[in-house]
Amino acid sequence: NNSAWTGWQYFTTLSSNRITTGDLNTITNLNIFPNPTRGIINISFVSEKLNYFEITLTDAFGKTVMSEEKKEFIGDYVKLVDLSEWPAGVYILIVRTQDGFVNKKIVLQR
Repeated sequence: NNSAWTGWQYFTTLSSNRITTGDLNTITNLNIFPNPTRGIINISFVSEKLNYFEITLTDAFGKTVMSEEKKEFIGDYVKLVDLSEWPAGVYILIVRTQDGFVNKKIVLQR
């Protein structure tokens, strides 16, 4: 059977949680509360080893709401973010390290 058509090709996509097992020791206890929120959120995590962190909060369209870099950071990270001036919707928190990143969804209600 000769045909110009090729067989199926399959691919897989990576999940949004791309920190591997070795990296899970870098950041522990990532907490975002209250979620859903009406305006104020608390972001906290613990870095158990010295690392570079980039913490970014974006809206559903990719517009940056908040961004912060922590170079050579170790210890407890705590941040209070006021979203009361932003429209209701879904926001994405991205915590990047040298080895990967973690995404968390935040819902802002009115």
